Amino acid sequence: MYIKEGVLFNDLSPQMLLGAVIVLQVFNDHSEDCTITSGTDGRHSENSLHYVGKALDFRTRNMDAAKQRTLTTELRRRLGDNFDVVLERDHLHVEYDPG
Repeated sequence: MYIKEGVLFNDLSPQMLLGAVIVLQVFNDHSEDCTITSGTDGRHSENSLHYVGKALDFRTRNMDAAKQRTLTTELRRRLGDNFDVVLERDHLHVEYDPG
């Protein structure tokens, strides 16, 4: 796993830590490098879970669209209903959001 320079992990929730481990496993299963591009740093929507340590972004810009969709589907299955996995333009947004 790689971490983009400047990424912060202030008050990262234990659930997101476990989520990151699962993301790493899925990326490895598909022979892709796993890079965290945002934690509690950066600019996000006003009520973003990034700011409370319950969301991380993972780089996908180096993958084709089919691989991005495959990873998204696999992560949704493996992380379960307590996590949201959103494929953005150049990254996967993963957040712990039960309920």
